[in-house]
Amino acid sequence: MNLIIIILMVLTFISRIIGMGREMTLAYFFGATYISDAYLMSIAIPTIIVTFIIVSVATSYIPIYQKLPSEVDVGLKFTNKVIGFSFLLCIAILIFSLLFTPLIVSLFVSGFDPDALELTVDLTRLTLLAIFFMTLNHILNSFLQVKEKVLLASLSGLPFNIISIIFIIISARIGVQFLAYGTIAAIGIQTIYLLILAYFQGFKLKPIISIKDKNIKNLIILAMPIMLANGVEQVGIIVDKNLASGFGPGAVSALSYATRTTTAISGIVITSFLIVTFPKIAKYCAKREMKSMKLALSESIVGMSLFIIPAIIAITIFAQPVISLLFGRGAFDDVAVVTTSNLLLFYVYFLFGNGLTQLFSRVFFALEDSKTPMIVSTITVILNIIFNLIFTSFMGISGLALATSASSMIGLCLIVYLLRRKIGVLALKNAMTSLFKIFGASLAMSFIAFAIFEYLLPFAAGFSLIISAIIGVGIYIILLLFARIPEVEHLIGIIFNYLKKFLKV
Repeated sequence: MNLIIIILMVLTFISRIIGMGREMTLAYFFGATYISDAYLMSIAIPTIIVTFIIVSVATSYIPIYQKLPSEVDVGLKFTNKVIGFSFLLCIAILIFSLLFTPLIVSLFVSGFDPDALELTVDLTRLTLLAIFFMTLNHILNSFLQVKEKVLLASLSGLPFNIISIIFIIISARIGVQFLAYGTIAAIGIQTIYLLILAYFQGFKLKPIISIKDKNIKNLIILAMPIMLANGVEQVGIIVDKNLASGFGPGAVSALSYATRTTTAISGIVITSFLIVTFPKIAKYCAKREMKSMKLALSESIVGMSLFIIPAIIAITIFAQPVISLLFGRGAFDDVAVVTTSNLLLFYVYFLFGNGLTQLFSRVFFALEDSKTPMIVSTITVILNIIFNLIFTSFMGISGLALATSASSMIGLCLIVYLLRRKIGVLALKNAMTSLFKIFGASLAMSFIAFAIFEYLLPFAAGFSLIISAIIGVGIYIILLLFARIPEVEHLIGIIFNYLKKFLKV
């Protein structure tokens, strides 16, 4: 773990805090109702479509780029060719989606009543226009990753969230259609910001249509299995949303609020590590430096776990107080708090399974093997659907969250086994020792924090939660220092060296 990851996590944390402000604003003005259901689905549908197709292109872009000749113009031209190819896909997606919007929405939320369904269709027709911006954002982020300019790029969420909050407030006073206008405006501003950053790296947006280009052909070949894997994952999301829509008004919103809380942590920790680690792993694999690659993989596993494991244990204990603090006001009533916190309680374990699975998948992508992650993803989603049907039969909507977490853990075990077969021993013995130490420190920290929370509870729930969290973090850091985890000691050494240089200056 290096200092760039920590800085990136801090910047992402700031962005996510404002992002949670967006969710809190939505919950305050619209609660868990059919309006919030429709709005969240109108964002989810274009996002799922783009994730299905374009994210696979952006993911394949990095290992292909790493093999290009070192001349600057070659990489810039290749980037514009990827954008040109992606825009062609976007045109086809947009035409098809606008023609069949009611059918597409019905596939996602068959349990919506007529009013909710009609509003979702209207909002989705507007938000679909943002897919060009979404596409460009993914590719520009990949470009900035290979240029190792990820810190400023991570701030792109700030203008997006701020503009979204403004439009949510406006929509509560003027009309719900402004929710969709806000989404388009927010993503558009985000795109402009990323284009400015890319410009300072020599990039100028000049999309090139060149499907016959050798590198584009290689990208398509690598992207196809990733696309299928993403498609399978989106099927799982569609099934979850569809089943949730059958539990009454507000159920989709409750599921979305729970998953957003989890993905806020995922975005801060997992995404930060993947952004920094993937280009490095891809470079090692391109040079066949497998020992260095395995070391980077091991360090990333421990680095992720330093944040994920305590988050999982803490949220398991504090799920309801967290949801109450974040959303429990305005139109978000006590029933919504209980439903959402129950979902979060089971969904949070998805962090570990999905986070490490994404990391191991990046190793396969770097080795230009996108078929294996596709197979793992397919098996995981099939298990998720089966578990959905089983668990919801006796747990209600909470079964959706448990099914997602359980299937992700099985998927993690499978991809680790397959990677070991492909490249041999992963050299994770030291990493496993560190994981046990992290688990012990996290457990101790969480129980001490809970005792403090209970003691301070008579004063105010929000106050006691914040104070216990701050003290808990301090205790966790102290326990990590005593545990003598190599990755932690290495990070502390980097920070001290940086401070020495800074103070000398």
